[in-house]
Amino acid sequence: MSTTHDIPSERTEAVGTPERRRVIAGLADGTVETVADLQLRGRADEIAAELRETHLPVLEEAGYIEWNREDGTIEPGPNFEEVADHIADLPAPDGEPADD
Repeated sequence: MSTTHDIPSERTEAVGTPERRRVIAGLADGTVETVADLQLRGRADEIAAELRETHLPVLEEAGYIEWNREDGTIEPGPNFEEVADHIADLPAPDGEPADD
């Protein structure tokens, strides 16, 4: 049985949005190396700005990613494994339970 208690609550908050989970999941499965790899949909400029201004800084501050702003690359950070191993166990941000 998995629980959200595997990661402290402040760490859980760092991955509490779909955008942040998408970054971690993409790094974990090897499909994300740059911001462009996040396959922005909809209002691409607005979504990219939100990633740069809100989501990526939070993930970087938590140590989950290392983000090079100049060339747009994203790599696993020093605390990446702590969240990548448990991302599927966290409750979905929209209130729906995560897949088991």
